[in-house]
Amino acid sequence: MLKSVINGLFVIIKRFIFSILTIYTFNMITISIGIIIPMNFFTIIVVMLCGFSAVIGFSLFSLLIL
Repeated sequence: MLKSVINGLFVIIKRFIFSILTIYTFNMITISIGIIIPMNFFTIIVVMLCGFSAVIGFSLFSLLIL
């Protein structure tokens, strides 16, 4: 029981860190064309839940709306 809880927490922490690194890497690549995704708790959680498609969605929103 405790092992499965620890494994679940490890997966959540790993996805959280991966989403931060994904947003940071995307910002470093696309800063020259003016697309920047803000790094806040909301965007990190959405990228953590939806994956790279959320990064693409946020970038299109930033490009088309802002």
